[in-house]
Amino acid sequence: MSDHVLIRKLEHLAGNERAPALRYAVETRASAGPAYKTGAFPGDIVWLKLHGGLVVGKAQIKIAWVGEYSALREIQARTPGSGIQNNPSFWAGRPKFGYAVVGELQNERWLEPVWQGPRTYGYEWVVIDSEKKQASWFEEKPPPRGGADLLQSFLDWKKS
Repeated sequence: MSDHVLIRKLEHLAGNERAPALRYAVETRASAGPAYKTGAFPGDIVWLKLHGGLVVGKAQIKIAWVGEYSALREIQARTPGSGIQNNPSFWAGRPKFGYAVVGELQNERWLEPVWQGPRTYGYEWVVIDSEKKQASWFEEKPPPRGGADLLQSFLDWKKS
């Protein structure tokens, strides 16, 4: 079993105050990335992190698909009933063809928000496959400049 870190923008979250409802972890890349090469398997833990470094949730992989795609709509079709499926901003700017990982999530839950690891602006899915990554990605950090705004925005979003 592996740990994974899924990074999402606040506007791409789904759920309510009681629990997240992301339903899917998704990564699309023009070249094969670590999640594609390593895979994702039932029971793997997925940590939900917001762009900016705030860890807010946790889930498990129920089932995952890893493969190549020739049209982005193929990947979009693998996320039925989710908040991202028909969200144009989630799919904007993604490679029109390439490599993807789609993990169906289960046991989603919010955590007490905590600042950990890198600020994550350039990542979407990180596989924690070494002790070095474990230490780097789960090390508690002070909030970045503007971090209080992200935390408050998340808390406000969750209540709405």
